[in-house]
Amino acid sequence: MFIILKTIIFLIIVNFGSGFIISKLLKTREIGFFQVSLYGMMGIIFIETLCAFFVPLDYRVEITLFMLGLSGVLWFIKEKDITILEFRKNLDFWFWIFVILIIFLGSFSPYLYDHYIYYVSTINYLKEIGFVKGISNLDLLLGQTSFWHIYQSGFSTFIDFNLRINTYVLFLFLIYIYQNKKPAFLVFFPFFLIFIQQPSPDLPVFILTLIVFNEIMEKRNNTFVLALSLFAFCIKPISFWLPILVLLESFHSRSFKLKSLIPIFIFSLMFTIKNIWLFGFPVFPLSFLDLNFAWKPSKEILTYSSQIGFMKSYDMAYSYQQISEFNIWEKIYHWFTSGYKSVFNIAIILCLIVLGVFAVKKKGLLYKIIFGSIIVKFVLLIIISAQYRFFIDVYLVTIFVLVKDISYEKTIFTAVFLSVLTAVVFTFPDFVKQRFHLGKWMSGFTSSQLIRPVEFHKENYKSYQLGNLKFNATKKLIEQAPFPAIPLFWLKTYEYYNIFPQLDKGGFVQRKMTNEERLELKKIIVDLEKSTP
Repeated sequence: MFIILKTIIFLIIVNFGSGFIISKLLKTREIGFFQVSLYGMMGIIFIETLCAFFVPLDYRVEITLFMLGLSGVLWFIKEKDITILEFRKNLDFWFWIFVILIIFLGSFSPYLYDHYIYYVSTINYLKEIGFVKGISNLDLLLGQTSFWHIYQSGFSTFIDFNLRINTYVLFLFLIYIYQNKKPAFLVFFPFFLIFIQQPSPDLPVFILTLIVFNEIMEKRNNTFVLALSLFAFCIKPISFWLPILVLLESFHSRSFKLKSLIPIFIFSLMFTIKNIWLFGFPVFPLSFLDLNFAWKPSKEILTYSSQIGFMKSYDMAYSYQQISEFNIWEKIYHWFTSGYKSVFNIAIILCLIVLGVFAVKKKGLLYKIIFGSIIVKFVLLIIISAQYRFFIDVYLVTIFVLVKDISYEKTIFTAVFLSVLTAVVFTFPDFVKQRFHLGKWMSGFTSSQLIRPVEFHKENYKSYQLGNLKFNATKKLIEQAPFPAIPLFWLKTYEYYNIFPQLDKGGFVQRKMTNEERLELKKIIVDLEKSTP
């Protein structure tokens, strides 16, 4: 907990200080602590993204960013612009209770599966090397390299070596709530607590979604709100509906200005170039707009990825062949009845109904624009991959619409009660461990957490060579294996499709294996399966 408190304090310095410098350069007005910090965060990600093309995001980048932030803080102290800190007068006893809960819950072990299969490995390769051309040919999941993991990598040597950056993000959201006097947002606080043990890009996207939505509802649509929506999209492209919403509302309210094209251009350029360099296509994991780069993944792997996306829509209950043979009514029926996740699919439809009712009953076009933007998202995801987790932001927006006028007392009671319940579950996780797969890596409370967060999983790796590629391999998870690393799952996939990654001109490509190489890969797989994790 002490280490997490240190992390939050240092990130406050870096982001606020950098943001203060940016806000002075942009000559922004009527700006608060939250906005300044977000300016800093976006500016830092821009710097890190540029650096990653040329150098590793290692201690040199981290020290430079810290000195930049510290310079900004000293400038702020010299200016004595205390209006930025006016939110302090809104703080109450419960604010500090929520801060303690953030620090306490953030000290538990990471438990999300994605943390072990690509969060950590993405951050590590960025810290060791920086961007690697065609890295998706080594491991397709690394091709997405979220802007959030780029941001995390730049602080993973000293400031946040335990990868608990989401504790700072939730703290910043708490500042936004009190700065803008929006206690209804505290209803989401217990839910967000379950994401702070790992650097999940979901948490910042959920928070940015609610903030963008609130800013539009408060008729504060401006270039900064557009930048936030584009920021969310760059972190996770499934947030594409947010920029659509902001632009449509700005056209409706006639607040669109030509200078709004500047953040659109900057974010779009960074996002596209980054994806092309790592993945070979403009948007991960979609293979449209094929510019025929030599380092794009093989057709077989792209087809396999697309098929898995369709299968996950039905909770992996059916094969791709079975799904392709469903007629339209069978697809609808099985989407609502496949596994326990079908409950969430039903919830998606209920959310659309609720938002549709608001769109019809409320005067003006705002709710109609919101509903239309979400319908666009729903239709596109149904076509691509209708996984319930891609609609969580829709759940949050719907809940906010329903509870935004709830009283402060009821909000506090709900938030505190559910947050304490969440803390109890993490402290005594046996119930979750026995019934849910996600509880596999929950370890309960240990006294060492008072100093530093729990790191639960370690796995041995073995080194091999196939063709010109020397690589490390693990039986299950790769988060601790040095780069380049390939898990057993992908080795078997490559063996099935008779392709394998190779080094080529400073990056990775995929090519067909010779008969000798395929036999060698089979031996590697057998040897790895016999090893001890």
